[in-house]
Amino acid sequence: MKYINQGKMCSIPEPDMENLEQRISRLEAEREIKEILFHYTRCVDRGDAEGVASCYTEDGCFYPSDFLSGIQGKDRIFRLFSRLLEPQVLTSAHYICNQQVCFLSQSEALVYACFRSNKSFSDGRDDENCWGGFELRVVIDKDGRWRIKRHKCFMSRQTGCENGRRREQLDRPWPPLPEYRS
Repeated sequence: MKYINQGKMCSIPEPDMENLEQRISRLEAEREIKEILFHYTRCVDRGDAEGVASCYTEDGCFYPSDFLSGIQGKDRIFRLFSRLLEPQVLTSAHYICNQQVCFLSQSEALVYACFRSNKSFSDGRDDENCWGGFELRVVIDKDGRWRIKRHKCFMSRQTGCENGRRREQLDRPWPPLPEYRS
């Protein structure tokens, strides 16, 4: 990940890698980390709350916005998404881009990604369109797989819903800090 220091682009320091094996391991970990978001969005689009919850550690936390406390625990995240992934959704598609991964250690990383999503509904509501981002802290879980420990969602623009969110991308901390409140 990059940041600006006195007008110059700099790299956020990451743990050193001493040999080729560690460098290859880091590339494999980065690929697996990026696939977490692909799996998450595919499950959201399919209405699969169990699949969404599988992306999180047992004590993982999902922050739906800067204005709400986090939903902590895989079971609570499952229940939340069971309600959010409503049956009236006719089509849903998420597009993930600009993923950046910054390793804090061999078993923990920060992730930033942009998304665009759209939904249509079978009950006649207007289509909903969202542009925004995800800030995550991911860790290697007990089973050796990368999972989400903290997940922050923010909107740049949202249309087609009663209280459309916008401009939440401004003045965000950098590097991303996916845990704001507990």
